[in-house]
Amino acid sequence: MGTLAVVSRKGGSGKSTLATNLAVYLARSTGSVTLGDLDHQQSMRVWLARRPSAAPPIAGWVGDSVRLSRPALGTQHLVLDTPGGLHGLGLARVVMVADAILLPVGGSVFDRESASDCWNELRSQPRIMKGQCRVAAIGMRVDARTHVDRITAEWAASVNIPYITSLRMAQIYVRAVENGISLFDMPDNVGATDREQWQPLLAWAHPVFFPQPKEDPLTPSLRLAAKVVPLRPRQALPEDTRPASLPPEAAPPVLARPGRWSSWLSGLLAARR
Repeated sequence: MGTLAVVSRKGGSGKSTLATNLAVYLARSTGSVTLGDLDHQQSMRVWLARRPSAAPPIAGWVGDSVRLSRPALGTQHLVLDTPGGLHGLGLARVVMVADAILLPVGGSVFDRESASDCWNELRSQPRIMKGQCRVAAIGMRVDARTHVDRITAEWAASVNIPYITSLRMAQIYVRAVENGISLFDMPDNVGATDREQWQPLLAWAHPVFFPQPKEDPLTPSLRLAAKVVPLRPRQALPEDTRPASLPPEAAPPVLARPGRWSSWLSGLLAARR
């Protein structure tokens, strides 16, 4: 099961926007996704209740960041929306179950300071230090190629966290939430510019939900067979390099060494003569 959690200590940072759009993208790509809500406000349940019946289905799951349990068996992909102010044991439990964490960052200095505090705690978690849980930042309500976008990217570089891309502020997200849909539920001619901004984020999240299958290790017999070096056929020596053989008449006679019984028999015959 691939699990991606959206984490931010600051309220209104865009966690729900990221979680709902990722869930819809996975629902349209795989047909099986669960949207988990760890926030006591349960915003995801409200959004799922507004979702049209004709839209690709998304399973809902309400959890607790302190007593974090697993969703129902059979869940293939899980997107977690976490509460604001998450820290300590609750944050550590999210890291234990997540394969990747997205850290949304707004364009103000307050957003960056809050994100820095969260990142400082995240980077000390063992699974993140070992690379078992990937973390990246994404600019929320930040227009690309603006002064704010440049400052946000420079902040990410200064704290040594990957910065994927930035998503602009647009009314299309507000209308989507009101109707229980997302950017990826809309027709191709609606929101094409905003969907293009999502491409770097989707490429980053793709290995989390669609990992490459690992090759099965060779069995001991196959490993042994792989190590066997085939013998090279023996090459015939050229005529001029073959050892010369003597004719039978030229070979020196081989003298048999007399044994004890042959010596006794020779002495007996000599005495009879």
